[in-house]
Amino acid sequence: MDKKNANFRPPIVTLMGHVDHGKTTLLDAIRKTNVVAREHGGITQHIGAYQITFQNHSITFVDTPGHAAFEKMRSRGAEVADIVILVVAANDGVKPQTIEAIKHIKAAGKSTVVAITKVDLPNINIEKVKKELQKEGVVVESFGGEVPLVEVAAPKGKGIEDLLEVILLVWQLSPQPSLPQDPLEAVVVESFLDKNRGSIVTVIVKKGILASGQKIVVDEETITVKALVDDTGHSVNEARPGKPIEILGFKEVLEVGSVVRDQTFTKSRSKQPQASFADIIARSQETRDKFKVLIKADVVGSLEAILTNLPEKILVVSSGVGEITQKDISFAKVASAPILTFNVQTGASVKSQAEREGVVIKSYNVIYELLSDIEDVASQFEIAKQEAKIAGRAKIVASFDIDGKKIAGAMVTHGKLKIGDKITIRHTDSSQSDTRIISLKKFKKNVETVTSGQECGIGMSPALDFKEGDIIESLG
Repeated sequence: MDKKNANFRPPIVTLMGHVDHGKTTLLDAIRKTNVVAREHGGITQHIGAYQITFQNHSITFVDTPGHAAFEKMRSRGAEVADIVILVVAANDGVKPQTIEAIKHIKAAGKSTVVAITKVDLPNINIEKVKKELQKEGVVVESFGGEVPLVEVAAPKGKGIEDLLEVILLVWQLSPQPSLPQDPLEAVVVESFLDKNRGSIVTVIVKKGILASGQKIVVDEETITVKALVDDTGHSVNEARPGKPIEILGFKEVLEVGSVVRDQTFTKSRSKQPQASFADIIARSQETRDKFKVLIKADVVGSLEAILTNLPEKILVVSSGVGEITQKDISFAKVASAPILTFNVQTGASVKSQAEREGVVIKSYNVIYELLSDIEDVASQFEIAKQEAKIAGRAKIVASFDIDGKKIAGAMVTHGKLKIGDKITIRHTDSSQSDTRIISLKKFKKNVETVTSGQECGIGMSPALDFKEGDIIESLG
C-alpha cells in the first residue's frame, strides 16, 4: 500500500440486490481475484465476510443475504458497510427486492456502485435497466447522475477488475482513517453455532485492535477471546481496523449488528439495571399524569446529569448507556414513550425498526438543549393532559332570561355536555369561573345530554355572569 493511503483502513463493501441476480456468483468471482486466499485453500465457509488485496489495497466484503426474509440483516449490512454494490441482472431489471435494497442504501446514506450482472446473456437491454433505476432514484453517471455503473459477467470474469477499481476510486473520495489506537469497536456480521467449536462470531473491526486473550464485552456478555481465525481459516493474534475475523469464546450466538467493545473501555460504565417488559408496563401504569421517556447516553456521567435535572413531571421508564438496542425500541413501544439520546449514534437498522414500531427517537449533543426541549415537552404535555380531561366544550352564542334565570345559548364544539357536569366558563377577558349544569334544553325540550354540533340552552347553578364569545368547558 502506498504511503498516501497507509493511514486509511480498508473499505468495507456489501452487495445487495434481488434474489437470483448473481450476487453469490459475483462474490465468488471477486474471491478468485485474491491470490492469497486461493493459496490458503479458499475462504472459511460461514465467516460471512472476507478481505481481498487488489492493486496493493485491501478491500473487505460483507456477504449479506439477498433474500427478502433477511431484510433486517441486509439493512444492518448497509449500516456496517462504507460502500454498497447494488446488483441488478441485465436480463431481469429492477425487481421488488432491488427496490427494497435501494431503500436500505438510502436510509444508511452509503456510497453506491451499480453492478449490472449477466451482461453476456442474449436479448438484454441495459439502457432499460438504467431507466428503471432512475425511476427509483438511482441515477447512474451515463444518465447525468453520480452513481458509477459497471457491467459484469461474473462466470467469465468480465468486469470484475473494473468493479474493484471503481470501489477503490469511490473510497478515495471519502476514505476513513485507520484508528488502531482508539478503543475497540467491532461489528457482528455473522454468528452461528458449530457443533465442534461452539458459538462462532464473525466481526469486522471498525476501530482499535482485537487481540487473542483480550477481554471483550457485547450485549452485556463479557468473555476472554479464546482464538481469532481469519477469513483464510488461519489463527491470528490480532485484527486491525477493516479486518473481518472469527471470534471463539462466546457462549451464545450474537445478534447481527451487535457491537463488540474492549472491557477496559466499558468497565467504567456502571451496569444499568435491565427492566423487564412487566417493569415497563407497571411503570407506565403507575402514573398517568407524567410524560414518559427512555434515555440513552454515551457515559454514566452524562446520564446522571440528565436524570438529575429532569422536570418533576417526566417519568423515565428506562435509561442506560450505549447505543439504542432492539430491546429499547420494544420497551418504548410498550410504554408509548419517545427515546432521547445524548452523544449516541443511531444506526440505520434501529431507525428503520423505530419507524416500523412508531417509536420517536430524538438525538442531542448538548445536554442543555435536551433539558430545554424536555421542559417544553413537559409544559405542552400539561396542556395536552388538560385537553384530554375536557369531556365537552361549547361556545356561548346568545343569552336568554327564562323565569328570571339567565340561560346560555350555546353551540357544542367538542365532545358532549350533560346535566350535572362541573364546568368552567373561560371569559373573553381571560378570567374564568366555575359552576355546574343544572338544565339543558334543545328546541325548548328538556334533554339530559347534548353532543358536538348541537345547539342548546344551558342553565347553571350557581348562576354566573357571561356573554357571547365565552367558552364553556366540561370535565364530565
